[in-house]
Amino acid sequence: MKEKLLKGLKWFYRSYIWLGVLLFAIDIITKQLIMHSGLQVGVRESHYSLLNGFVYISYVLNEGAAFGFGTGSELANRIIYLVVATLITAGITAYLIIKRKETKLIIRAALIMVITGAIGNMIDRVFYGPLQGENGLFSGKVVDWIDFHWFWPYVFNIADCCIVIAAFMLIIYIIVSEVKDYRERNKTKVKTVNDHQKVLSKSEKEKLEAEKAEQEESK
Repeated sequence: MKEKLLKGLKWFYRSYIWLGVLLFAIDIITKQLIMHSGLQVGVRESHYSLLNGFVYISYVLNEGAAFGFGTGSELANRIIYLVVATLITAGITAYLIIKRKETKLIIRAALIMVITGAIGNMIDRVFYGPLQGENGLFSGKVVDWIDFHWFWPYVFNIADCCIVIAAFMLIIYIIVSEVKDYRERNKTKVKTVNDHQKVLSKSEKEKLEAEKAEQEESK
């Protein structure tokens, strides 16, 4: 029983499901706090300043995808986001199930973070409509609150951070993997050349010894 429990805990840890649950909880809780904070929607002058103005807490409702990106139509943005987020979540989940044993831990963590970010913002659009003064489900907007407006014009949230950080993790992993592969290929190439040179050196040595033996016999 103890071995099964330890095995289950090890699987849970290595699956990084705990990371997704933790980040998802933080995203939902922070959005709820912002929505009930008394901050005025879209008014940056009412924000809170943290770390001497390095970061601000603002309340912005985003109709676009992430960081304010999207089309000019609110309905189109909502449909596109829900469809894309659903496809991404389903695709990555299927991949993790099928390739679970073959997936590197860093890749697994990054993909879990992408799923977390997609679901976190999807929850806003599906369920937050009534809380935002809209009617019914699927009428909500994404709650953004992390504001670095002194150098970045868009406001974002924990779900957006999950997706962006995951993207950087994947990019770094790909770069590191390519560098390692390049070095391994070079090592193999150098080894092959050295082995070839050793063979040539041995042949040349045997040839010189043979010529020396012939010269001695001719004497």
